[in-house]
Amino acid sequence: MPPRFRVILISGFTAAGKTTHARLLAGSLGWDYIGMSELRRARLPRGVLGEHEWLPVVDERRSASPESDEDLDRLMGLDIATSTRPLVVDAWLQPWLCNRSDALRIWLQSDRSSRLLKATVSHLRRGHGPPSSVAEQIRSKDQFSVDMFESLYGIKFGYDASLFDFSIDNSLYIQAASICASDRGIAEFEPELERAVKSYL
Repeated sequence: MPPRFRVILISGFTAAGKTTHARLLAGSLGWDYIGMSELRRARLPRGVLGEHEWLPVVDERRSASPESDEDLDRLMGLDIATSTRPLVVDAWLQPWLCNRSDALRIWLQSDRSSRLLKATVSHLRRGHGPPSSVAEQIRSKDQFSVDMFESLYGIKFGYDASLFDFSIDNSLYIQAASICASDRGIAEFEPELERAVKSYL
């Protein structure tokens, strides 16, 4: 019997773990992966985005050219609509924008303190310490995105029980700002997310 859903849309705030867990889930299921960060990185000048979509320079460019956000959303939407392969999608807005009836919508909940730990570790993985402004970067990115999405689409970004099939919280899976603690938390949360997803497929 074919799966009920052939597209999984994962959304959540900055540094919630969307990309990490969407990639792992796609690998576990043997599905294709699409991520908004990759699309944005391909469209920005080399070196602007790096590995951190929440850097202020990115939102400065988005603010100056909001139509670029709409272009990226359209491109991703087209990829999702025309794919014949099952997909796991990591994108803030696709749960609202995707019209496919076979899409499972997941909200990845993560409180601000855990997101700060995750953001800190992402800098450590690149071999240097995080800037002192990382907490402000996350706060600003969240607020910028909420304002941008409402301005462009009239969407009130955040968990909406009438839209999402389920929400799953990974706040407690990272206990310290270290690569070891992060890896342990990722390994513990991954099967929890997979079990929850498979209960819907």
